[in-house]
Amino acid sequence: MRKPPFEHCLDCPIIIKLMDACPLSPFWQIFQEEGFGGLADATLLYELFMVIISLVPWICGLILGILLLKRRDMRSLIRAGTHLCAHITCDVVKVVYFKEDRPDGSCSLKYGLPSCHSIFAGLYTSWVLIEILVIGMKLKTRHIIAVISMLIVPYSRIYLIYHTLKQCIYGWTIGFGFAVVGLTLHHQCKKRRKNKQVKVKQ
Repeated sequence: MRKPPFEHCLDCPIIIKLMDACPLSPFWQIFQEEGFGGLADATLLYELFMVIISLVPWICGLILGILLLKRRDMRSLIRAGTHLCAHITCDVVKVVYFKEDRPDGSCSLKYGLPSCHSIFAGLYTSWVLIEILVIGMKLKTRHIIAVISMLIVPYSRIYLIYHTLKQCIYGWTIGFGFAVVGLTLHHQCKKRRKNKQVKVKQ
C-alpha cells in the first residue's frame, strides 16, 4: 500500500479526510496562516469548487435520508435503500474483487475501483433522468441543479487525484445499473399496490 504523498494531507479536517475530498494544495494550512486573503488565487478557488463538488453526493445522501424520515413513502424508501445498497456494494467489490489502487499522488490509501462518488452520481442522475424522460415526472429547477452538479462529480474526483477515468466510468456504470433496478422495483411495488386496491374495491 502507498503512503500519503504530501505532508499537508495530515492538515485536512477529519471530516474532509473521511469524505475523501481534500484539495491538492496545502489549502487548510494557507487558510489558517493567511485567512481568506490567502485563498484569492484562482487555482485555490477552483480547488475549493472541486472540493465542494466532491461533497455533493454526501449532501444529497443526507437530503435523501431526511426526505425518507419526513415522507415515509415507498418511493423514498426504495430510493434511499438503492443508494445504500450501491454504497455497500462499492465498498465490498473494492476490497474483495478489484483491489485496484488509486492513482499516484492520491491522499487516500484505500482502493479506488470503482469510485463510490461516481456510483452515487450515476445512480442519482440516472434515477432523475429516467423519471423525467421515461416516467414523465415534471422537471424542476432543483433537478437541473442536482443533475449538473452530479455530472461534474466524476471530473472532480479525477482532478483531486482520488480516481482514474476508468474508476469513475466503472462507478457511473454501476450507478446506472442500480438506478434501473431501483426504479424497476418501485414500478413493480406500485403495480402490486394498485392491483390490491382494485381487488379490495371489487
